[in-house]
Amino acid sequence: MTKKLVLLNLLLFLFQILSAQEISSLTISQKFIEAKVGEEIQVLVAQTGSGSIIMKNAPADAQFDENGMFSWVIPESSEDSKITVEFFLIDSTKLIDIESVFIKILADYNPPKFFIHSNLELKNGFYELHPGQTIELSVLGYAAQDSSRVVLDHYFNDNEGEYHVGNGKVEIIHNQLTFKWTPLDIHLEQKYFSLTVNAHDTQGQNSQHVFLFIINRKNEPPYFKFPVLDEYLMHANEALEVDLTVIDPDQDSLHFKMDIPTSEGNPKVSNGKFYWKLNQYQIDKLKKQFPIEVSVEVSEHGVDNPITITKTFLIKRSIKNEPPRILNLQNEDVYEGLAFHRTIFIQDANDDFNELTFDIIGAPQGMTWQERNNAVELDWTPDYNIIGIELKPKKFDMLMVAEDPDGSIDQRAFTLTVHHRENTEITYQSYLDYRDDAVFLIDHLSAMHIDLEQREGRVKNLKKGLSVMTMLFATYTAAGNVFTEGTTAHKAVPYIGIMAAVAGGANAFGFNDLSKYGSLRGQIFLLQQKLIYVLAILRDYHIDSASSPNLENAEFRDQLSNYENWMVQDKLNFKSYYNSYMSLNYIHKRTKKQVKKARAMGREPEGLLFIDLTEI
Repeated sequence: MTKKLVLLNLLLFLFQILSAQEISSLTISQKFIEAKVGEEIQVLVAQTGSGSIIMKNAPADAQFDENGMFSWVIPESSEDSKITVEFFLIDSTKLIDIESVFIKILADYNPPKFFIHSNLELKNGFYELHPGQTIELSVLGYAAQDSSRVVLDHYFNDNEGEYHVGNGKVEIIHNQLTFKWTPLDIHLEQKYFSLTVNAHDTQGQNSQHVFLFIINRKNEPPYFKFPVLDEYLMHANEALEVDLTVIDPDQDSLHFKMDIPTSEGNPKVSNGKFYWKLNQYQIDKLKKQFPIEVSVEVSEHGVDNPITITKTFLIKRSIKNEPPRILNLQNEDVYEGLAFHRTIFIQDANDDFNELTFDIIGAPQGMTWQERNNAVELDWTPDYNIIGIELKPKKFDMLMVAEDPDGSIDQRAFTLTVHHRENTEITYQSYLDYRDDAVFLIDHLSAMHIDLEQREGRVKNLKKGLSVMTMLFATYTAAGNVFTEGTTAHKAVPYIGIMAAVAGGANAFGFNDLSKYGSLRGQIFLLQQKLIYVLAILRDYHIDSASSPNLENAEFRDQLSNYENWMVQDKLNFKSYYNSYMSLNYIHKRTKKQVKKARAMGREPEGLLFIDLTEI
């Protein structure tokens, strides 16, 4: 029974083999492939039996040769991450078999990268700024395949909902982010800030970069208050003092460190001054070490990024030479516009005065010093523009240095403090301008007043004369019948009557301006007296030059300012009175006569009647 079953299975197997050899079909070497961009895929498609193979849904640049080999190099521009290529076995119009290969394009696992540019240097992972300083940051996100598919977003201070910081400005255009920020003093409180930038590509890859900022107060460097020379001379039994006073604008604590290759004589720096005193024995003991180099280092203490300043100078020993001595020099107060002069006496036991040289380090502009009569004459007149609008005194720290032919020196530090003072030259010029204007007006007002007064007197006398003549002529005419007819007296009556009428008419209508004389003369007189009174007040201050003490008198300056304001109206009144004066009939006639006379003499008319009011 067992043998029969074995025989039966063998027959069935042989039948299947024979059947398979007769049926057409397709076989494929790989049905699932994973590959990256740039890699080549090869798949062998084999057929049994008859029929032809047709490929469908294949990429445009894929190849399928006559040996049944499918090949394709995945391009960088490939968009589909999953592709199915189908192969059909067809006999005439009959579909016999189908096979397919599934291709999965693997993404480039390199995430987007950042290109970063900043106008500030990165220090210990931080961008350090101070209020008023601007940072400009540019971040470019890019990918190996196509940077245009990278997009950026951002947030501040680890808060995904915080998109702004202070007055900072963020701008994102496609794959580029720019950030510009100028911190303010208020940002010193928070001190630490962060900017997180995220980059995303179309393959789902993400990158992140965090920028850290620290806001510190701007640290101003300390500086030596007075210049420190390169060389000093040590004399036996005389203390060498060098003023190393250091000023820190931020008032930070300072630490002094001095390096000197000896402890002989206990050299030290105390209260900002270097002090060292040696006797002759100590100088002789150190003679092989001279010149001795001294290095002073001053460092800020207790601040971030402390600043250190250094100064190195040499100390030489005196050899039978006495250095010059500056005898009298001290701190002084000076004032704007006032000349400052000091005679500085210099003493030197070894050298003639004309062999010495002098310098003043830190001298303000305009200061001069000259050697004269075995002394130095120091002169300076501070300008009025030295003191600012706050009128706070300004100090000038200086160092006077005297040096002999052997290089021995003496130095003295001194300070001149400039205080505000009124510009007396301007005040004096204002006083002169007002005085000149007032005198001009007084002179012409006086001339007009005198002329009007004289004219008014003449007119009144003439008017009285005409009145008397009119009365006499009228009386003569009225008594005409008394004279014998035919006599000369009787014949003259009509003519005398005519003369009486003429005299009466002239008296009545020929002096129309007379009423104007008194009114105009009164106005002129009042303005004239006012100006004379003001000049008398100003004269009491005895202003005779730009250096007169009362030019600084606040009461005088206030009164002068008021009078200058009044002068504007006084000039307008003068012009009005002058125009009224020039409109009088007799002035018209006088003006014409003088013009005619001036032309005859070949010159321009001048005088009271020809004032140019535009120049007043």
